[in-house]
This record gives sequence, structure tokens and C-alpha cells, in this order.
Amino acid sequence: MEEHYKHRRARYEAYIGSYPDFWSYLRNYHNAFKALVESVDAHRRNVDAVAYPLLFIARHCMELGFKANIRYFEKYSEKIDHVNSKSHNLEALFKAFKLHVHAMVKNLEDKFTSKFNPEDIEAFDEYCQEVDKLNAQFHLLDKGSYSFRYPVDNDNNAVFAPEQKINVLDVIELFEKTMTLLYYSASVFAKYTDYVDNIEQMYQDEMRSAYEDEMRSYYSDN
Repeated sequence: MEEHYKHRRARYEAYIGSYPDFWSYLRNYHNAFKALVESVDAHRRNVDAVAYPLLFIARHCMELGFKANIRYFEKYSEKIDHVNSKSHNLEALFKAFKLHVHAMVKNLEDKFTSKFNPEDIEAFDEYCQEVDKLNAQFHLLDKGSYSFRYPVDNDNNAVFAPEQKINVLDVIELFEKTMTLLYYSASVFAKYTDYVDNIEQMYQDEMRSAYEDEMRSYYSDN
């Protein structure tokens, strides 16, 4: 029994300071979402038992995913919209995410006079249409990111009407499409952004080499 307890304690040792980035937080919350869904399916329980945390986690994953992508693409879009945003407004964050991606495309095409594959941009826009369905639903249900956390708003009014309901399976299906967009947008456009990074690295290497040559020349002359 004691050995079993030790093994259990070891499994529960959480290195919460080792992964301090938006992507790690997103994966953690996504894992929690999947665990709750699997629990509902495995035990054939009614989703009402976990509906609020399940919906909150889905919404929070979207917020984390939008913010993670905004922070990634802002380097290439050269825009500052919602880069260090404290906003919980999914509509505004989703708009900013799309803005950064499309601004990146225009910015890199203007700089390097090379065209993006239209199929990559079309695929991104198509996924955005699916994500917009869930985003709009959450915007109506939980605009301020409190309806799935508290039963009343700041004025002590009930956040949901007694007869209000939602089929969580519809959310689950749209949510997985949303996660595909949020996880893989950076990978889809990596062939373009990697080129920019390589050019930047080459420039830095040339500057460093020129500086070292200049310093060697200075010390040899003195």
C-alpha cells in the first residue's frame, strides 16, 4: 500500500514552472477537455454533471490559442493588435488573429516579392469559417468569460434562463476543428516564416562576422 501511494504521489508531481508559455497552457487545457469528454462517454453519464467546466475549458482553450497565434504571427505581420492583450473577448481576439495572419501574408509578399500558395490561404480561411460558428456561439453565451464560472453576473442576475440549453456534442465537434486551426496555422505557414528567419539569421551572422573582422583589424593595428 505504501509503495502504491509513493507511485501515485510521483504521478501527481506537477512541474508547473517548467512550461511557462501559451502553447503549453493550451495543451494542458485541451488535455483536460478531452479527459472530461472521455469520462462522459466511458461512464455514460449525463453531460450536465460537467457541462460548465467543459464549456469553460473549451472557451478558455480558444482564448489561449488565439493569443498564442497572435504572439507568434506578430513578428511577421509587424502589427501590434492584441499582442499583449488582457482581453477575454473571443470576437476581438479572433479578429486580431485573422488580421495578423493576413497582414503577415501581405507583408512578406511585399518584402520578398514571392507569392504564398493560394491553397494555404484558402484552407486557413475555410477553417476560420468553421471556427467562427463556435466563436459566435460562445460570444453569445459567455461574452465576458464569466457565465461558465459563476451562476450570476456582476449585477446578481442569472447568466442563463432556466429553459436555456445547448447540445455539447455540437460544441465538441466544432471545438476539434478549432484546435486544428490553432495548433497548425503556424506549421502551415512555416515554409514562408522559416525563410524570413533564415534571412534574418544570415544578416545577423554577416553583421557579427563584419564586427569581428573590424575588431581583429583594430587590435592588430594597435
